[in-house]
Amino acid sequence: MPECPYCHSQRVRKNGKSRGTQRMQCMVCKKTFPLNPKRHSKEDKYKAILMYLNNVGIRKIALFFGISAPAVLRWIRNSHKLLLELLENFKPLTTDKADIIELDEIYTYVKKRTKGQSYGLLILDGESVLLHIPSEKDSVVR
Repeated sequence: MPECPYCHSQRVRKNGKSRGTQRMQCMVCKKTFPLNPKRHSKEDKYKAILMYLNNVGIRKIALFFGISAPAVLRWIRNSHKLLLELLENFKPLTTDKADIIELDEIYTYVKKRTKGQSYGLLILDGESVLLHIPSEKDSVVR
């Protein structure tokens, strides 16, 4: 016998169908719910978040998983809340000396850009510094 997911009562009855899925109604709390709700695994939600972070649109993600766009937004917002909670309790390892910082990716990016000024943000021990990254035009001695 199915059980109400809200009040866990066994007193439920059939209450029509929605999109081919049997709906049930609790006789105690009067709420309705699907008999076998479609649930997505954590792996599916993880894949959806990765797709979102790789610039796949929310509607495309919803179409891919066969769910609504608001459901995808709910997954994204829930993962954001979880990430904020994890970052709140995160304590980075602190050292007296800075590690080696490699700038080759930034340099390659700046080298490809031929016009305009470029800046980078260096964050170290809670302090941030805005760095000017010269382009090839700036580095040529005249």
